Amino acid sequence: MKLLVILALTVAVVLGKKCNKGTDSSALTEETCTGEVSTCTSPVFVEYTGMSSQAYGCGECTDANTCSQCTTTDTTACNTAVSAPAEAKTFDCYAYTYDETAKKWNAAAKATTCNAKKDTAVKCNSPGEKAEKAYTQNNGGCGACAAGTVDAKTCVECEKTGCNKSSAATFAFVLVPLMAAIFNLL
Repeated sequence: MKLLVILALTVAVVLGKKCNKGTDSSALTEETCTGEVSTCTSPVFVEYTGMSSQAYGCGECTDANTCSQCTTTDTTACNTAVSAPAEAKTFDCYAYTYDETAKKWNAAAKATTCNAKKDTAVKCNSPGEKAEKAYTQNNGGCGACAAGTVDAKTCVECEKTGCNKSSAATFAFVLVPLMAAIFNLL
C-alpha cells in the first residue's frame, strides 16, 4: 500500500501542473510546468491601457496590476483565455514628447487609442505649465495624471476624446509666460 502511495506521488510530481502558455489568447497551448510550480499567469484588462502584455504561463505574478494568477491542477490549466470586457470602450488621447531645440512639449501627430470599461470616465492627460523635460506622461496621455502632478502643475487633465491635443497645453505654455511679462510691465 505504501508503495502505491509513493508511486502515485511520484507520477503526480513527474507529470506536473498544467498551464496554458502563449502571448496571444487565440493561440494558447496547454503545457506541463516544470518543478514545483502550482500557479499559472495570464494578462488582465488595465483601465486606460487595455490588455496587459503579461504572457500566459507557469509561475507567479510579479505585478498584480498587470497579471492574474490561479492555482492549477495536474489535469487542466486554470489560466483560460481572457479578453477585454465586452462593454469596453475606446477613445483617443495624445502622447507628448519634449522638443529639446524648441524647449517645449509637442503632441504626437497620431492619437493613442485608450481603453476603458463602460462606466469609466473618458480622461486624458498632458504636460502642465511646470512640466520639465524629465517629466513622464502617464499612460501615453490616457487617463488621469499621476498623483500630485495636477497640484504641482506638471500635468493637466481633460475629459473628452482627443481633448489633450496641443492646443490646450500650448495655450497654457504661452499664456503663463505672457501673463508674467504683462504683470512685470505694470
